[in-house]
Amino acid sequence: MKFFTGNLLLILAVLAMSCSSISVKHDYDKEANFAVLKTFDWIAQPGNAFGNVDAARARNDLLDSRIKNAVNSQLAAKGYRQDSANPDFLIAYHTGLKDKVNVSSYGYGYYPRGRYYGGWGGTGNYVDVHQYEEGTLILDFIGAQDKQLIWRGAATKALESKPTPEKIEKNINKVISKILYKFPPNGK
Repeated sequence: MKFFTGNLLLILAVLAMSCSSISVKHDYDKEANFAVLKTFDWIAQPGNAFGNVDAARARNDLLDSRIKNAVNSQLAAKGYRQDSANPDFLIAYHTGLKDKVNVSSYGYGYYPRGRYYGGWGGTGNYVDVHQYEEGTLILDFIGAQDKQLIWRGAATKALESKPTPEKIEKNINKVISKILYKFPPNGK
């Protein structure tokens, strides 16, 4: 159950990404022939038990739909088409969330009325602590015949705390666009 709760939190976090920088990484099977890939489908996600609040939070069909719609749209723009009957590759996504702390230390400061003190012979060090959540979204593309991973794209980003549904959708589209920018690899 912890896995599903964590999954929901990560999905929420990824969807809530603000305009801060997005770190994107890619990896792929150098032996895979990406030129033959034309169709795709999604791997079914496991269902959750009913009657449990954590399970209900974990299974957010709105977020799931936003991620899949963004991927479908980006792949269609690249010439791929969804085909449940005969896909060339399958897609799975994974999400994660991590609490982060950024600590900055300064050898100077300001009095309450804005007067500077510190520097040469100043008093003390001042520490600024910023806590935030970092979300990760991973897209895995798997060969439909051999069920082997052929491509992986991942994005990581600091998340905003209370995004609107419109902002969530906008940020999901931005993240997916950045992840899929280098798919297929080397223009294959």
